[in-house]
Amino acid sequence: MLQVKWNTKDGWLTPKIMPYQNLSLAPSASVFHYAFECFEGMKAYKAKDGSIRLFRPDKNMARLNKSTQRIALPTFDPEIMTKLIGDLVKLDGRFIPRYVLFFFFFFGFFFGFFVTSLF
Repeated sequence: MLQVKWNTKDGWLTPKIMPYQNLSLAPSASVFHYAFECFEGMKAYKAKDGSIRLFRPDKNMARLNKSTQRIALPTFDPEIMTKLIGDLVKLDGRFIPRYVLFFFFFFGFFFGFFVTSLF
C-alpha cells in the first residue's frame, strides 16, 4: 500500500510504500464526523509483452484532484502521484492477471484523519 501524509506546515510528506495492513484511526478522526473522504478506482493490466500498464491514469488523477478540491482536502501533483502508483503496482504485479481482458482494479482514497477536539 502507498501512504502519503500531509500537514499544514510541510504539505505532502515523504511517500511510503509498505505491506498491506490495517489502518488505525481515532474515533474522533474527522473522516468519521465530517465525511472528509473521497476515492477513485483505477485499472492496471498486463500487456502482451508482460509489462504493466495503468488505464488512463491522467483522467483518474484529474477526477481525484477535482474531488479532493471539492471537499477541501489538499490537491496533489498528478505526475508524481501517477509515478508513485506505478511504483506500487510494479511491486504488486503478481496480483495482476495475465489473461487478455482481465485487469486488477484498485482504489486510491484520501481521508481526513485530523483528530477533532472532544471538549
